[in-house]
Amino acid sequence: MNRTNWYDAYKKLDLCGGQIAFLLEDDEDMMEIRYKDGMLIDIGKPTASNRYYVTVVSSDDEAGWQKPLAEIAVADKRDLLQKIQETILTYRTR
Repeated sequence: MNRTNWYDAYKKLDLCGGQIAFLLEDDEDMMEIRYKDGMLIDIGKPTASNRYYVTVVSSDDEAGWQKPLAEIAVADKRDLLQKIQETILTYRTR
């Protein structure tokens, strides 16, 4: 039996040194990618939205969330993997 989990495809991401945590599928808190310097890439689907959001903050504290570096809306879940990878490469290879 070849069972797959919702997060299996995301295990292929090049995290550029980050650590990924898979939380809940299609939830406000879906995935988090954390970096040693404090940066966080948060992926989720807010309850009141039909979109997914990839949010980049410089630090996972009030100051970081007050001024996100980016908030990318993704309408289709099929595009989410690519958008996450693009975001990682944009913010972690500068």
